[in-house]
Amino acid sequence: MAKGGVALRGRSLVGLILGAFVLIALAIVWRRTIGISQSEQLAVIDAKRVNLESERARLDAEIRDASSRQNLGTAVERRLGMHVPTDKQVVILPRVRPDEAP
Repeated sequence: MAKGGVALRGRSLVGLILGAFVLIALAIVWRRTIGISQSEQLAVIDAKRVNLESERARLDAEIRDASSRQNLGTAVERRLGMHVPTDKQVVILPRVRPDEAP
């Protein structure tokens, strides 16, 4: 009749081990799939970062070129109507020392 405890037979034990192996293999495949998708996302983000860094370097070069003395001089002459003064237009003021103040 019925015994107090039923021991695992060979087929049951092999079935449990096989089921555990399949579950572990599925977990590993799932984890690797997530890792691959995140790796692809990181590659896209890294490519964007490289593009932005090159864009920043290009813009820095444009700013340096636009703020050079030669470009600023021509822009001031054209937009504001300013020009380099002649010798007659330059007035040199003497320096007043603080102890000579009236």
